[in-house]
This record gives sequence, C-alpha cells and structure tokens, in this order.
Amino acid sequence: MALCVAFGASATDPGKPVPASVRSAEPAGMYSNYANDGGVTSRKYLGNAGAEVLSEAELLPALVSALDQISKYHRLVALPEILRVPHEEMVCNAKCAALAVYRPGEGIYLDDSLKPETDLFARSILLHELVHYVQDMSGEHADMRPCMRWYQREQEAYAIQKIFLGMAGSATRVGYSAHNSTCDDVPGSAR
Repeated sequence: MALCVAFGASATDPGKPVPASVRSAEPAGMYSNYANDGGVTSRKYLGNAGAEVLSEAELLPALVSALDQISKYHRLVALPEILRVPHEEMVCNAKCAALAVYRPGEGIYLDDSLKPETDLFARSILLHELVHYVQDMSGEHADMRPCMRWYQREQEAYAIQKIFLGMAGSATRVGYSAHNSTCDDVPGSAR
C-alpha cells in the first residue's frame, strides 16, 4: 500500500493554505496533513516509539510495541524487511509520490530520504506500512473484494497512524481522502 502526502488547509484557518515553510518538509500526493492544536498527547502506551531519536536497531521493535498497544494487532514474531531505496526505485514507479510501500513477500520499501530514526512523521509513515504487514499476517479483510479490501486496509492504517501521531505529541496529523464509493466503478465490487 502506498502512502502519499499532500497539504490541505491550515488547521487554524481552513481557508488559508499551510505556509511554504511547513509545506516544504513533505512531498505532495493524494493525502493531506494538517496541524493539530496539540491538545491531546499521551506517550504512556508508546514506550520509546515516540522518542526523539531511535537507533536503526530500536526502530522496528519500538513501532511493533506501539502497534501492540494502540491497535488490535498483537506483537509480531517476525518483522518485515525494510528496504531503503532512492525515490526513483520505489516499487510504484519513479513518477508516483509514494514515500513507502508494503509489498507482500518482499517487505516495506521506504524512500531513502525519510529518516524515521529521527523524524516522527517519517516514523508514522513506516508504522502505516507496518499496519499493512500485520493486516496480511493476520488475514485481515482477506475475504473482501480487492477494491473494498484496499479501502478498508487504508482506512485502518491511516487511523492508527493518526492515533500514533497524536499520542506522540506531534502537531501533524494525516487525513485520508478516498471514499469507498471509488469502488462503485469497479465491475463486481461488493460492499
């Protein structure tokens, strides 16, 4: 599943675009992120997943621990391979805006410009793809038709990513812009 990020309106003024100084940190795509007022934070359940800096060795175990605490998915026995690649080599092709992609049987492809060891938003992107990995490992939504399965998996991954960002105290949130009606055009799609 690909994660793409774009910018919507400012959280404080819905009609006002996010300033370029903030926008420049993230590439454009079909998703939006917006600032939160910072009202709710709780690192209690995140362990060290919300730490300012994590070593490469600490990163996945910390995210798996956080995922165990904030989702229905239990601690993983096996971790997926993380493949850091230049954007031009992303699995979705060089022209897409995806920053990370999970491919069953291969692992998680992560744009090498992302630094989840030191950047909380990049860490949330990796967590998002980790959700897709655990969805596959648990067979979640496996009985759905492909389009509805994709939609439900994305809904859940973005919801967990948003919870993570809030609990970690990040002012950035993610929003999911697709709607399940996008599957209406697909022959044989059932709700």
